[in-house]
Amino acid sequence: MTPDSPAAALAHWWASFLPDVAPQVIAGDTSGAAATAALLNLLAARQIHTVWDAQRFEAALTTLAQLALDERGVADTWTDLAPIGLLRGAAELAGITLGNASLPVQSQAVARPTGVIVRLGVDGDWTQIWPPFP
Repeated sequence: MTPDSPAAALAHWWASFLPDVAPQVIAGDTSGAAATAALLNLLAARQIHTVWDAQRFEAALTTLAQLALDERGVADTWTDLAPIGLLRGAAELAGITLGNASLPVQSQAVARPTGVIVRLGVDGDWTQIWPPFP
């Protein structure tokens, strides 16, 4: 499925993590970073949502992201060690509870009318996901 709008692409990217173990990418080569990554990956394995939850979340996030695009020209979504902002709002609208590791931590997706870019982890590379390349 190719999303037909920036808001839909952003929402689809985040929602795609819910029915699987969300990847947890933690920066740093210290023992603390390794321990944090191990803990978050254990949590992620226990915080898998149903496909129905993912669909409701995607619909709610598409709506909120489109509102942000209409009002501000950008929909900026991110996680720190938990979902923040529009992600939390979409979960509430969808009637689901997101755990700290339901989505990749320290990740971000930004939608503008011209495209959507995403990155996994605080040091992840930015990748364009919409519009799709031919």
